[in-house]
Amino acid sequence: MSSGGDKSDEGIRYVPGCLKGLLIITAALIIIGGLNIYSATFYMNIHSGGNPYNHIINHLFFLFFGIAASLFILKIGNSGVRKGVILWFLGTVALLLVVMVAGRTVNGATRWIPLGSFSIQPSEIAKVVSLIWAASYLSKRIDAKEKISVFGRIYKTFIYYLPRNKKGYSFGSTFLYFTPLWAPLIMALLVLKQPDMGTAGMIIIFPALLYVFAGMPAIEVWSGFIFVFLVGTVLAIVEPYRFERLVVLWDPFPYEWDSGYQTVQSLIAVGSGGVIGQGAAEGMSKFLYLPEQYTDFAYAVWSQEYGFVGSFIVLFLYLGFLYCGFNCARKLKHTYESLLIYGLTMLISVQGIINIAMVIGCFPVTGIPLPFISYGGTSLVVNIISVALIWSAMVSSLMRSDKEERKRRIDAMMGRMPSYNQISRSRFRPQ
Repeated sequence: MSSGGDKSDEGIRYVPGCLKGLLIITAALIIIGGLNIYSATFYMNIHSGGNPYNHIINHLFFLFFGIAASLFILKIGNSGVRKGVILWFLGTVALLLVVMVAGRTVNGATRWIPLGSFSIQPSEIAKVVSLIWAASYLSKRIDAKEKISVFGRIYKTFIYYLPRNKKGYSFGSTFLYFTPLWAPLIMALLVLKQPDMGTAGMIIIFPALLYVFAGMPAIEVWSGFIFVFLVGTVLAIVEPYRFERLVVLWDPFPYEWDSGYQTVQSLIAVGSGGVIGQGAAEGMSKFLYLPEQYTDFAYAVWSQEYGFVGSFIVLFLYLGFLYCGFNCARKLKHTYESLLIYGLTMLISVQGIINIAMVIGCFPVTGIPLPFISYGGTSLVVNIISVALIWSAMVSSLMRSDKEERKRRIDAMMGRMPSYNQISRSRFRPQ
């Protein structure tokens, strides 16, 4: 006889501690974000003659919308999300094209589609879609026992195809081989035109990093890092404003009234927080001193008001998110789900770490927000959906593994030999 408690225990089985930890960290970051947005915008709204609670109300609206969208994603299910990857890609590309022809321009960048009093930022959506696409198509390569290579594949194509077309390394087959990266590359190029180099880099780099988890040779991994560094350097140098940001990064104080103003004011805000901070809502830098104090530089406001202790807590939460997410991915036997969780975990945690590095002057100023903390409706909704995707992938994979194990045991008791597919596992084996 079963009871409600038995059903509860059955459900808990598919929600391991690492996934619970991920949800707790997400909730903590959302709470911090709400407190920080209220503090950073309350007096700003009064000064501009608007509703003092305008930004926090909008933030809560997008929070609840993100939760509703996450429930919809959970309803679709992990397999449904994967099956619709082409539609997600085409829809995102369509939105990025709309930005190019009818987007709203702010500070020289055209990134938003205006929708009345709100706006959406398709480049945020592209970050997640690129990972779903890459995880879906790369997992097919892995499950088919193909050797995962990038530079090696390109090299062999030219070596074998051009002289005698040996071993099937045609340009057509190589084009299809890199299907996991084509969609991210297309979206990254569209975002680069906005221009938004930081976001464009994330759209292509995080899917590319999945090749590392897929077992790409170490020599290719290091070659890839060097290649990305060189490409990034070239892109930064060719545009004067990007090159200027690199100069400011080295020493912002000679440019404190010009291009280095944001960085200098950010450093002042962080440094003035001391150990325990100036107190909740008591920070001074948000009063018309620090630009973008509730978006890209939200961490500076938090650091000033809560000091080193508060700053460390936020950094610790992002590192904890990274640890819990990777731990979840390592537990799974199914390639697609594991790769997707690796990618989404990096998307949120690494973004947070990069933004923190930018605020304290260790990274060039970019348009990369602080996940769950920076004000921005599209970013908040996408991040919440990302956590829902992690949840869905984790639970569905564990349930599948449980069913497969039960079937294996039943077959063994009945004296049936396992099939080749049951014996042969993907060489992508997270432990």
